Amino acid sequence: MSETAKVIQCPCGATLHGADDDEVVTAAQTHARDTHDQELSRDQALSMARPAD
Repeated sequence: MSETAKVIQCPCGATLHGADDDEVVTAAQTHARDTHDQELSRDQALSMARPAD
């Protein structure tokens, strides 16, 4: 089973992309930490992820 590319639209306006769940989670966690000084769990990130068009 192949995973689908994912995208997260942060409320700040940033769009985060990943080729799969792991990549989009990493992108979201890095963005949350570096931009918002917050920690984001894998479950929190995946709850915001949508399939990329």
